[in-house]
Amino acid sequence: MVKQSLHIKRAAVSVAAVAAIGASGLVSAQGVDTLSSTLYPNYVTDDMLLNADKDAQNWLHYGKDYQMTRYSPLSQINRDNVKRLKPAWNLSFGVLEGQDSQAVAVNGTIYVTTSFNKVLSVDAITGKVNWKYERELPGDVFPKLCCDVVNRGVAVYKNKVYLATLDAHIVALDNATGKVVWDKKMGDYTYAETFTIMPLAVRNKIVFGTAGAEYGVRGWVAAIDADTGAPVWKTYSIPGPGEPGNDTWAGESWKYGGGSAWITGSYDKETNSLFWPIGNPGPDFDRHVRLGDNLFTNSTIVLDADTGKIKSYFNYTPNDPYDYDGVNENILVDLGGKKMWIHASRNGHVYGIDRASTVRTKAGNEHKCIWVTAMQRVNWTKPITPANNCKPIYNWPEKDVVYDKVTTDIAPSLDGGKEWHPAAYSHRTKMVYVPIYDFAMDLQAKKMEWKRGEWYLGAKVITFNAGAGLIKSFDAATGKLVWSKSQSWPATSGLLATGGGLAFYGDPEGMFNAVNDETGELLWSFQVGSGVHGNPTTYTAANGKQYVAIVYGAGGGGIWPLYFSEWYKKNQKGGALMVFTVD
Repeated sequence: MVKQSLHIKRAAVSVAAVAAIGASGLVSAQGVDTLSSTLYPNYVTDDMLLNADKDAQNWLHYGKDYQMTRYSPLSQINRDNVKRLKPAWNLSFGVLEGQDSQAVAVNGTIYVTTSFNKVLSVDAITGKVNWKYERELPGDVFPKLCCDVVNRGVAVYKNKVYLATLDAHIVALDNATGKVVWDKKMGDYTYAETFTIMPLAVRNKIVFGTAGAEYGVRGWVAAIDADTGAPVWKTYSIPGPGEPGNDTWAGESWKYGGGSAWITGSYDKETNSLFWPIGNPGPDFDRHVRLGDNLFTNSTIVLDADTGKIKSYFNYTPNDPYDYDGVNENILVDLGGKKMWIHASRNGHVYGIDRASTVRTKAGNEHKCIWVTAMQRVNWTKPITPANNCKPIYNWPEKDVVYDKVTTDIAPSLDGGKEWHPAAYSHRTKMVYVPIYDFAMDLQAKKMEWKRGEWYLGAKVITFNAGAGLIKSFDAATGKLVWSKSQSWPATSGLLATGGGLAFYGDPEGMFNAVNDETGELLWSFQVGSGVHGNPTTYTAANGKQYVAIVYGAGGGGIWPLYFSEWYKKNQKGGALMVFTVD
């Protein structure tokens, strides 16, 4: 921080102002008792965040912009020169396990998180470390973590960066030094409220949500004051007694209903609304103890950003018995006169939902579905169409999950469809690019009692069957499939679309790839050395060059702990950030 008055030689005012006043400090002559100014390096303003979609230089949000597009107009790296893309630098994190994070870029500085809640500030051109923050986590937190020791990034705002920690704290760090400004406990990890999310900074608030549905927490989204950490609002995703939607839960099941919120929401600045994705109900696989639609699990809820009040919603998978976690991102797009959000769900479908139009239901206002497309083989429901607002018609009893037998070949598996790894939308092609899992599973339900801080799955048998992965692109206006590119493993990385006519993504074999965004043709790939589960981002630095960054390091949740038992026999763990450019 630089905070000095005119009485100090290095006052943080303009040269012109100093000259006008005089080097000797004639403050009193100006009729001013105190004249001071404050400057911080890499200060992030509300205007910067609100207009991040028009800022090609930086990557300021989880999805680059509030709309969550993951689209950069940068085109220095393009189809003509991408074959000359080479590593500029590589930064070892010094830790193992899953790396689900991404490089956040602010005016030539990169902020990146690692497993075990480490934060690094790095020079964007050289990779030289400016500072690092390391958190000492309590030993008893690890059994409360569903899906590895991952983190998805820091929010940047004003002169701070904000980390959501595995032990349920929000920590504000000085962005120039890494020193802790404040550290606030926001949840109870002994109850399995844990944080892996990259928070969202919006209008002087830091917004975030809890994980823990697999332990039967009652999920929530909350906002705190960005300056002090003081609570502003907290909204439960599972309605309590007397609240709209509570009657979609049988008996007392809402108390352990899950509905965690561990992926960052989108923000519509025109309506001051948050579009927040909400996860699976608990227990994951035993729907019989929570009969009803189980709102607002597996939904997108639309919240007033100032108060947290739920304004509207859309529910993708009512009374879900498959762990089709609806926590996937919501991409806000305006196409053909329609204001939509695009949601590629773990239930195997990609949706175009009307942001403006709703229908009244007993639980509130539910948005209208414009189009829906199955992303791969789906057999748990009959074909879903907009005719009934895209509600599933369950293929029960054939594919129901029951106590007395194993139900086989349910498609897709609990990892999707699409896992949490975010899709991208290109303003250039008007396509959405989705990382896809095409697997099936066998399931059998089991009755179990909820116990605080313990797994609450309700499953006796979970078997993953053979499959493959794909990257697919869909017309965002209609949902029509444009191209498909298959691979021998699930798609475990987020997507990045650029103005250079490229789409970037990684894979669990460690390849970082660039394809033609119009055809899916592979144009370039590079072996980074470990599985890619993080998200690619791009930025420019003071030298005017465009860089593409990817976080890598094998691990994470879902089926990968099972798959990795074989994979690790010939592959390595190891977390790092690798950055590429063209000479």
